[in-house]
Amino acid sequence: MAFEISLMIAGQPNKFVRNGEPGLRDTTNALKVQQQQLRMYSKDDGPSNADFDANEANLANFAVEFWQGQFNRKQVTEGSVRSLKSLDSINEAVEASLDNGEEADDKPAKK
Repeated sequence: MAFEISLMIAGQPNKFVRNGEPGLRDTTNALKVQQQQLRMYSKDDGPSNADFDANEANLANFAVEFWQGQFNRKQVTEGSVRSLKSLDSINEAVEASLDNGEEADDKPAKK
């Protein structure tokens, strides 16, 4: 499985690829993103500016780790342009990292 992300770096589009399934580190980092987002959106008065800043940092850190250091955090936050398609790539990687790898099955379990 290949995961791709495109970032604008120094005014040029750059495509980065990560091959292979997500591992334990990826799952742990995805859980950090998910936990912060759940806290952020469950506040009675909604997310604060600090929450959005923390979310941005968590997503950028996740992307750097997930794509194995092919770019840095600043390049993620400044290079995520073009209708934020790179954010879609990051969210897909988070989702894949949280997936248990099993197909949904409507068949009852065998006894």
